[in-house]
Amino acid sequence: MMSVKRITGGKLVMPFGIMENAALILENGKIAAIEERPSVAYKEGDMDASGRWVLPGIIDCHSDAIEREMQPRPNSSFPFDVAFYELERRLMGCGITTIFHSISMFNESGGNQLRTNGAVRRMVHDIRRMANSCGLIRHKIHLRFEINNISAVPIVEQMLREGSIDELSFMDHTPGQGQFRDLEVQKRIYRDLYALSDGEVVRLLEKRQQMAVLDADELQRLADLAYSCGIPLASHDDDSIEKLELVKGWHACISEFPVDMDVANKAHREGLHVAVGAPNVLLGRSHSNNLSALDSIKAGAADILCSDYYPPALLHAVFYLQDLGYPANDAVNMVSLNPAKALGIARCSGSIEVGKEADLILINKHGVRPVLEKVLVGGDVVYELHCQKQDYYNREEIKGGH
Repeated sequence: MMSVKRITGGKLVMPFGIMENAALILENGKIAAIEERPSVAYKEGDMDASGRWVLPGIIDCHSDAIEREMQPRPNSSFPFDVAFYELERRLMGCGITTIFHSISMFNESGGNQLRTNGAVRRMVHDIRRMANSCGLIRHKIHLRFEINNISAVPIVEQMLREGSIDELSFMDHTPGQGQFRDLEVQKRIYRDLYALSDGEVVRLLEKRQQMAVLDADELQRLADLAYSCGIPLASHDDDSIEKLELVKGWHACISEFPVDMDVANKAHREGLHVAVGAPNVLLGRSHSNNLSALDSIKAGAADILCSDYYPPALLHAVFYLQDLGYPANDAVNMVSLNPAKALGIARCSGSIEVGKEADLILINKHGVRPVLEKVLVGGDVVYELHCQKQDYYNREEIKGGH
C-alpha cells in the first residue's frame, strides 16, 4: 500500500467549517499538521486533491451488512472469510473506514441460524481474527442483544468482561410495540424476509408475543456491567417517553431509531445521541412507517446517521443533506465526529484534526452524485478509483434525484 505524506489543494471538511486549498501533513499514520497557507502549493510525492472534497473517514455505528454478506438468502450461507473479504471491499467503496458490525443475538428459536448464541460467539471471534490479521479498515463489534434471549445473559456478561465487544444495544422486537407497533407492517416484513405464508407469519408472531423477556433488574445489571467496562450502550426503537426514563437509568448514550418525533426530541434534550438511518433519509420515509429521518434532522433531533441495512446510503445522504441546504460540515459530522463521540473514540478519530488517525476519503462530486476516488486508513491508500472513461463523470444524472 502507498503511504501518503501530504495532501494538498482540496476542500477540507473540518468539524466547524470548510478549509480550502490547505495542506494536510501526515506522519506515522496520523494528521501531524494542517497548513492553512502552505508555503509550497504542491511538490512531488504529494496527493493532489484539487477540486475534491476531503472528508474524515465514515464511522458506521450500526450495520447489519456482515450477516447479509454471509447469508444473502435464507438458505444460502457463505464461508466467513469469503464474506469478510468481500464485505470489506464493499465498505471501502462506500467510504467507511470504521465499521461497527451489528450482530444480532436472538432467542435460539428465532429462526435465523446466524443469530443463535453459538453462531454469534463464533462470528465475534472470526471478526477479531480477520481484522487483526488482514483487515484494511477498522472493525468493531456492536452486539445487539434481544431481551427475550434469557439464556444468552452469561455469554453477554463474559463478552463484556473480556472486552470482545465495542458497543452493546438492547433490542425488543416483541410484536405490537417499538419498531413494530403496526403488526401489519411486521407481518409484511417477516413474510418477505423469511418467505413464509400468512399463516406461518401469524403463528410466528403469536409465539414471539408469548416469550418471556429479561426483567428490569437483570437489564439494569447488564447495563451497569457495560458501563463499568466502558462499553457504550444503545437503546433501540424507543417508542415512549417512559422508555427513555429507563434508558437514562441504563447509562445509555445512544437512542437508535426513535419511532416518533416526540421521543426523538426528548432523547435529544436528555443528552442522548440520536441515530437515524441513512436509507431513511434517501428514501424519504421509514420502511416500518415510523419517524422520517429527514424530519428529525430538520428538527435538530438527530445527530448520527448509520447505514442500518444499506452501507452506500451514508455517503449519498451526506451530500443529499448538503444539497438541501444543510451545512456540509454538520452533515459530515453525522457520519464521523458525532458517532465517534457517542462511541468514545473521538480522541483518536472522527474528524480532520491534528493528532487524529489519518482516516480520510476524497470525493469528486458530479451533480448530485458523490464519486469516491480514494480512501486512506492510517495514512495508507486502501482504495482508489481508476477510470479512463470520461463518460463515467459526465453521465446524465438519473432523473428524480434521490
